[in-house]
Amino acid sequence: MNRRARPTLRCVTEDLGLDVPGLGVDLGDIDHPWLNELRRIAPLSPQGQKRILAIAQPLVYRLRVSADRGATWVDEEHDIVWLCAVHGREQGSDDDAYAWFAGLHASRQLLPSSDDRLRDRAEAAIRLQRGLNAELLRLVDAALAHRGTELAADLGEYLPCRVLVVASEGVEEIWCALSSRAADGTHVPDRLRDILFAALERHFPDAVFEVRHDWPTGAVAWWEVVRLGLL
Repeated sequence: MNRRARPTLRCVTEDLGLDVPGLGVDLGDIDHPWLNELRRIAPLSPQGQKRILAIAQPLVYRLRVSADRGATWVDEEHDIVWLCAVHGREQGSDDDAYAWFAGLHASRQLLPSSDDRLRDRAEAAIRLQRGLNAELLRLVDAALAHRGTELAADLGEYLPCRVLVVASEGVEEIWCALSSRAADGTHVPDRLRDILFAALERHFPDAVFEVRHDWPTGAVAWWEVVRLGLL
């Protein structure tokens, strides 16, 4: 299984006592003993874990680090194992961890909230953007190493792209075409393409870029957006 490990925002701030990092940081990658343990068990969770019987539904499972206890929930729809809560274990006490977990559940504070979902989607968007940026720049660098040869790839297995570098009268022409139609046929947001073209311009700060509607070796498809950089 390829399940991700994530803590809820409430758990991060209230139980672990941590500040919420910026969106560039995946909450599941936080370096903390509880998150380290969550990542360890996530691929097979809930296998090997015991249920928290104080909560009938949904099925919530125990996690242990030292003397403390945690509550995890497997989000099957999104393949996420959530660390929902962490508390000290005092058997027989009113402050026992499992009674406290049950209280959180009764007050609708245990499971991931809409803010948790929003944060996860925002992080995913940033991961996609960074991955596409990196793949585009690798493709362009490969084209520089193979001048005159058009290279094409589906960036992130999502966004069709082609690049061509041509040397002409002492000037290098860097041609880049990004599709407005994703590999699965859906529309690629204009803003995403703009971000990728901006990354390309930052990669070549000495180049002058312009919008083009042609391609040096053939036709441009109606769904392609082209930029030319002169270096």
